[in-house]
Amino acid sequence: MCHIMGEMMPVTNRSARNRGYGLRALIEELAAQGVEHRNLLHKAGLRSVDRSLTQSQRLALLRAAADLATDPLTALKAGARQRVHYFGVYGFALATSPTFGDAFTFGRQHLDLAGAVLRISYRREGDTGILESHNPQSLGNLLPFVAEYWRSSMVALLGEILDESFPSRRMLFPYPKPDYAHAYPAFFDCPLEFGCDAMEWHFDAAVLAKPCPNASSLTANICQDFCESVTARSDDDSLLQRELRGFILGNTGRRCTADEAAAALGLSKRTLFRRLSQEGTSFQILQDQTRDAVAREYLENTRLPVRDIAERCGFGDEANFRKAFLRWRGQTPSKWRQEKHLITLAGSQKN
Repeated sequence: MCHIMGEMMPVTNRSARNRGYGLRALIEELAAQGVEHRNLLHKAGLRSVDRSLTQSQRLALLRAAADLATDPLTALKAGARQRVHYFGVYGFALATSPTFGDAFTFGRQHLDLAGAVLRISYRREGDTGILESHNPQSLGNLLPFVAEYWRSSMVALLGEILDESFPSRRMLFPYPKPDYAHAYPAFFDCPLEFGCDAMEWHFDAAVLAKPCPNASSLTANICQDFCESVTARSDDDSLLQRELRGFILGNTGRRCTADEAAAALGLSKRTLFRRLSQEGTSFQILQDQTRDAVAREYLENTRLPVRDIAERCGFGDEANFRKAFLRWRGQTPSKWRQEKHLITLAGSQKN
């Protein structure tokens, strides 16, 4: 979530690798215009966007998209397609944070998972929060396309996280007013200024105190742990696996099916299974890993009965949950919880 999540840390290492998050919506919009995925990748000089991309590779893909687009509103329309699950576990970590301010802070700490192409800083003036993109002119003639895509993307994403419109107050763009500027208000519900000396986004800072409608401390903790793991092992999971884990995490309260997951990712079940097989994993493995993480979080950090945890992990009955947990951990849920509590107690007595 590159342009809005917190007092952003500088993107100072231009060779640093970023994940492919945020690009799916652009690829979908181009496909709707008849631009095939392989043609986009070929023009950008890439083989895939499934794994980490360097800064230069991301810019090459954005430039290729701008060159191949047949609609001047491509970047704006593509951004409006963004959804939380397009950002995988990272997106769900933001959406399930207790407050929008918490999401803001977490986004800052994991800016590399958002794939920002400019350094972003945050400041506050009275009751107005201001996000500033630094050195936008470094993008040359690609600047309008990038600005339109990411601003539109963030408006869509933040609206989904808040379940209401993000309270933008003003947007400043450091390029001349485009011929199609009359279309901007449909995507940005605030005063717009072109030809400015700075690239800024002003918003009502009171939004930082708002609770997230989908807040879940448990889910947020698990998602954040996954993000930490992804950061430490950037090339271990593909973009597909990260998006799939995120979808499963967002639906742990029921047993989501492979058909539902495939549809959410814009794939057929057959294609999903084939791609996961090529990556040496499966839907069942990823689902088991995710449910195992959720179950352990409940067992260790809550006093919920095992039957309730089974239900919250998407199991129809406690017996099936016990069998699954025994397969995952080699012991029953009750035994695992007891041992964890004894370890915690011993640690506290030692201190």
